[in-house]
Amino acid sequence: MTKSQITNKIIKYLVKKGESVVWDEVIVYDKNNLEGETEVRAVVEDEGSLKLKGKILIQKDAIGANAFLRFKVLLLGKNARAEVDPELEILTNDVRASHAASVGQIDLEQLFYLMSRGINKKESIKLIVEAFLA
Repeated sequence: MTKSQITNKIIKYLVKKGESVVWDEVIVYDKNNLEGETEVRAVVEDEGSLKLKGKILIQKDAIGANAFLRFKVLLLGKNARAEVDPELEILTNDVRASHAASVGQIDLEQLFYLMSRGINKKESIKLIVEAFLA
């Protein structure tokens, strides 16, 4: 059985201080044997707000679909906000579909490690953010 690719993409956001961003997308699988993976990576600065809502919709005629949706959010500050809502709607059998979501702050051990190597806090945070988005 040959698989056809529907989408493999990584979407990246940097939500600046005071900004509000909404991402709302439905990824439709409507033919047999389609496969795809969508990943949204976002960094939310202090006082920024992000809402991620994504749905994988596997239609009746999409037997053999293989779909994955992932949200990863890094919050920078106590007042950074993120709401994530991944969904699956599956209207047929014999498919594989899953989703995952994670939201968190900078790992303090990573920050400590970089700062113990002589990198100041601001530059250390910048490096961690760049690595997260890479």
